[in-house]
Amino acid sequence: MFRIAFLVAGFSQRTNSRIGLKSPRSRKKPVLFQAGMNLLSDVLLLRRLTPEEREFLLALLKWKGISFFEWVTSSGFPSVSKDTLIWKSDSQPEDIAQTKDWSREACLLGRFDREEKNAFLRAGANRIYDLTVFPLDEFPIFRPSKPIHPEAILLTRNENLYYKYRSLFRAAGSNAYWCRDIFGLPNLLKETKPGLLILDAESFEARELIEKLRPILGVPYFPLSFCLIDFGRENVYQDLARGLKDLAKAFFDPKDLLLFIRDRFALRSACEESGYQAIVWGGTPRNIREYEFPNIPKIPDDKGQSVLNGRIRRMFLWLGDGAIRGDSSA
Repeated sequence: MFRIAFLVAGFSQRTNSRIGLKSPRSRKKPVLFQAGMNLLSDVLLLRRLTPEEREFLLALLKWKGISFFEWVTSSGFPSVSKDTLIWKSDSQPEDIAQTKDWSREACLLGRFDREEKNAFLRAGANRIYDLTVFPLDEFPIFRPSKPIHPEAILLTRNENLYYKYRSLFRAAGSNAYWCRDIFGLPNLLKETKPGLLILDAESFEARELIEKLRPILGVPYFPLSFCLIDFGRENVYQDLARGLKDLAKAFFDPKDLLLFIRDRFALRSACEESGYQAIVWGGTPRNIREYEFPNIPKIPDDKGQSVLNGRIRRMFLWLGDGAIRGDSSA
């Protein structure tokens, strides 16, 4: 164990000038975790790591008490416990589909040119930690100790959209449930009692959404609801006037809501002029400050947790530019 700790510390010191890693201030004893309960990503898809970087990463995982197993292409996807982290060298875009088939949460870790990154995104990648921008020794391994989002239900038939939201909510220490059918929504709301319901108005006919959801708007288990809608499509404002506007507290372009959820990682504290944990939002809707996210603790005062949240946010920078944050960004 001490030899591993020395390797981790020694690697940072030896390679600081070459790959931008920070030298540790102290050598603390490792803390053992139940990895399956705390891992941020349980599959690491590596790309263009140097031998020293890979050695450092594996030594760090071992030092943290994490069980891990190498995925070799010729042997197929490893059939190992969910408590075991899987890693793969020289990953390819087709690996993304396999991780989803096995209900794993994958993160790309390494170096990519624009064409390669786009190929992974087209294949369904949701988390990318780019070593050309950020140092390896700041790569986040564990989930936040406290959730920064409530649990959510996403009513949609768009599988890729659901996986994007689920990846974000899980990274925030929470979870997102998938409901593909309006008929199943009332029971799922009763069972999970989420803090947020996200309705995808582009997956269903407006009339169907209005007729099926209006009867349950006043029930105790109906949570805060947001609606995803394409403001550029034909007849969108007619659909809103027919009753769609009554189903949700706010309406977002699908990408805008993703960015809003992502940029909450950058919060250091609640904004002074608002009692809610919100950000100064420049997208749709403009009045996002009025909506409270229930069932979550206050933004932690712990500086270490804030730093971790900022590092987790790095995995989702590929989504693009988002909100103008109310206080210092990560």
